[in-house]
Amino acid sequence: MKSKFLTIDWKDLSRGLLIAFLTAILTGVINILDSGAVFTWETLKPVLIAAISAALSYLLKCLATNSQDQMFKREPTFA
Repeated sequence: MKSKFLTIDWKDLSRGLLIAFLTAILTGVINILDSGAVFTWETLKPVLIAAISAALSYLLKCLATNSQDQMFKREPTFA
């Protein structure tokens, strides 16, 4: 991760959203298939909510982390 504290660059944004969203979607689809349910809006809605929540969680984590991967700390100053 290269983004500075309270910023997100496009690479971090796209990679993080893709991984978080796909992980939640795949996990949900596997659970639906394991339970023998059919794909309806009622079965897919919780999966999509989980995917969006995972993606937003990743974005919040990126915003709160500096380029040295330290949470809630400003960028270090080098003298």
